[in-house]
Amino acid sequence: MDIGFVDLDILVTQIRHSASRRYFLDAVKAYKAGALRGALTSLWVALAYDLIAKYREISADGDAAATEFIRQWDAATAADNIPKLLSLEAEILDHAVDTTQVIDGIAKRHLGRLRQDRHLCAHPAFSAEAELFEPSPELVRLHLVNVIDCVLSREPRQGKAIYEFFSLDVQSAGFPADADSIHNYVDQRYLRRIKTQNVQNFGTILAKSLLKGTPAEWEAHQKKICHSLIALRDRAPDAWPDLSTTILRLIDNSEPQTRPRAISFLSELPAFWPQLQPATQTALQETAANFDPANAPDFRILAGVSLPTFREALLDVIENLNESQLALAVGVFPLPDLWRPAVDFYADSGSYRGSEGNFRRLLAPFSGHLTSGQFDLLLDKLMTNSQCWDAGATPGFLLGLLRDAGIRDLPTREAKDRFYQLIQQRRAEAEYADILELFVAHGWERPTLAEIDGDE
Repeated sequence: MDIGFVDLDILVTQIRHSASRRYFLDAVKAYKAGALRGALTSLWVALAYDLIAKYREISADGDAAATEFIRQWDAATAADNIPKLLSLEAEILDHAVDTTQVIDGIAKRHLGRLRQDRHLCAHPAFSAEAELFEPSPELVRLHLVNVIDCVLSREPRQGKAIYEFFSLDVQSAGFPADADSIHNYVDQRYLRRIKTQNVQNFGTILAKSLLKGTPAEWEAHQKKICHSLIALRDRAPDAWPDLSTTILRLIDNSEPQTRPRAISFLSELPAFWPQLQPATQTALQETAANFDPANAPDFRILAGVSLPTFREALLDVIENLNESQLALAVGVFPLPDLWRPAVDFYADSGSYRGSEGNFRRLLAPFSGHLTSGQFDLLLDKLMTNSQCWDAGATPGFLLGLLRDAGIRDLPTREAKDRFYQLIQQRRAEAEYADILELFVAHGWERPTLAEIDGDE
């Protein structure tokens, strides 16, 4: 930036914090009046005040280091402990770079020079012999521009602490679950708050969780982690090329036990597949072809069924899963290709309680993800086995699935008509009344007796 062509009055409008702006204007007034030493002294006050204000903001967002610094500052202020306040003020610049990372190393160089010049202005003893330090107007103007550009105009973006906060957040009930909500949430709450140079580090941590399983406490939240990484790809595109290189290196160097994770990862981000080394591609293809669900399996691998490269091998695995293996696979990922075998096992239930258990284990995990055709299959199969349709909990279970579906994903009219006809035949209309009312509420009309007899 050419300081000779910078209008200070325009720069002042970029200052975020109103109180910081008032302190900064004191420095500008002194500069314009020719009180250059006073300008630098006031400018340092504006800088220190703004850093403390930023600390209060990120402390409210959970930054432990900022919280501790503010605690000490407020305690010293309440006790009128001037030496402690001076000590905290002297270290705040280093603390903001090395601990909270509110500012970066380049900004520290500029602001460190201001700190030195401020000392020369405020403390004559710092000058050689008895000569007073006389800053030039150009030097003061440079410091004025740098303080706004490096700190006062910037949002308080977090550094290391953001990862700790994300870890707690992603494990909480308040973190959204659907993809679109996650993308907006991660963008607003994290990507806009993380310092630019830390965005890639943030993405690397997310990728390592998906590909290596670290940290362990994120294992139950892999879908959220994956959508968080996709949010970074879409909302922080400048960081993605370098991050992609890191991710490719992680996959190419993956150990045998983590290759199912890599296949699952590629099912969500398939653009990485053609960029992998040929040897890595071969290793992943063989991993899918030789997957043994009976030998300590990682059922994440089945997500690769969506990729043409792995589909044939993994479909063969799915078709040969036994009931317990299928339940484990559904519990990991309720994949569309698992629905038909899950419904088939459910339809073969041998008792009322067994069918209810199968519904919970095999079908309930699909809630919110079913299509109209999948519901058609369930309605047709359910009514073929009295151990299913006559079990006490079945109507409530089915109603829950239907309520979680979008209107366009409800069963087709033909499937509803067949379902109603079978209910009539089995004299079960009272038990399924709530489900029929749900169908009616969304535009379905009960077939007439003539239409039912005609079908027969």
